[in-house]
Amino acid sequence: MKTFTSQSISKENHESSLCEFRYKAFLIFLSGYVFLSGFVFVEPSPAEIWFLLSLPIFFQRFSTNWDVIFSFFLLLLPLSTSTFAGLILKLFNFKFFIIDIYLFVFFFVVVSYIQNLQNQNINTQDLIEKIMKYWSFAGAINVLSGLYAFIVGVTSVFGIDILKFDIRLNGFFKDPNVLGPFLVPVAVYFLIRWLDDKKSYLSFLYFLFFSFGTLLTFSRAAWLNYALSVMIVLAMRIIKKKNVFRAIWFLVLAFILFSIFLTISGKIYFSDFNLKDFLKSRISLQSYDTGRFGAQRKFGDIMFSQGILSTLFGVGPGNYEFFAGMAPHSLFVRYIGERGFFGISLFLIFIIVIWKKTIHSQNKDFLIPVLLGQFVNSIFIDSLHWRHLWLLFILTYL
Repeated sequence: MKTFTSQSISKENHESSLCEFRYKAFLIFLSGYVFLSGFVFVEPSPAEIWFLLSLPIFFQRFSTNWDVIFSFFLLLLPLSTSTFAGLILKLFNFKFFIIDIYLFVFFFVVVSYIQNLQNQNINTQDLIEKIMKYWSFAGAINVLSGLYAFIVGVTSVFGIDILKFDIRLNGFFKDPNVLGPFLVPVAVYFLIRWLDDKKSYLSFLYFLFFSFGTLLTFSRAAWLNYALSVMIVLAMRIIKKKNVFRAIWFLVLAFILFSIFLTISGKIYFSDFNLKDFLKSRISLQSYDTGRFGAQRKFGDIMFSQGILSTLFGVGPGNYEFFAGMAPHSLFVRYIGERGFFGISLFLIFIIVIWKKTIHSQNKDFLIPVLLGQFVNSIFIDSLHWRHLWLLFILTYL
């Protein structure tokens, strides 16, 4: 029979208190990082600085496991080999190299810490619920700043460009194509809350608010991301026969609201732009699409430009523009051009690992639609360096 002395009980209480302290410290860090990820108009961004200042939290009793190490090396090995290939070609993009290193190390350190908390029997399943309000705060500040700029008739707030091209909501990001995908997970989160809670009408209003914010970015890839994520949420409800009537009712309501919006959009003007006309123009091909498609087709030339070296290992991080003249506007095209067949192969394995984590997660109702939407978005936009995308990868380990 196991006996307990006052000393052993005291030690267990101390360990329990220490674990609780580490969890609370991690929750403060993660909440702060999620919030600051909504403000990426400078580099290093506030989120990077917050992570560096929080490193002492992670160094206390830091440990990891082979599962996390495997995922980390799926990212690090292609970066190392492609950087070496770039150096042989006398090409080295220091900025992209450092950003890649930072994001990969951030993923490794935070996931390792989560696994360590779980090994100490600390429940991390509710972390998403706890941090999404901070994601929502950041998203709301971006959208409200944009609405303020529209109403007042300015393009900047506090000296920061909030609008691009006089009408596209940019928020505290460098590009509307990043703000849109940042808002989609928040909209999906509140849609799920509304579907699961019949009395949560406030969640439905929040959903409409962040949906409108996504619309105002006028990002076609973000719209596709949003539409796919919402449809997957509804499809999962119908397949599982969970709140089916509410899901169908939502589709009818969404159709009615969208029809009303299209009707009145012809009478709405932003900075001398008619909203309905601008929506129509955004749906069609843009003049710069030709350049984007041309840059994307260059990946083949880039891979075979230096023989077997660039074919296998690419031309180095951040060097795609050197050969194509402009960014590829696709995560996968950039990856295969800069990392070669070796890099894209390991990255696809990494995505499979993340996907397996997603479908076995207790938060899969949220993560599956959100991640699928982000992946489709990434076909048309280079999302490799989106802080919130790596946050979503990390959340699959909860």
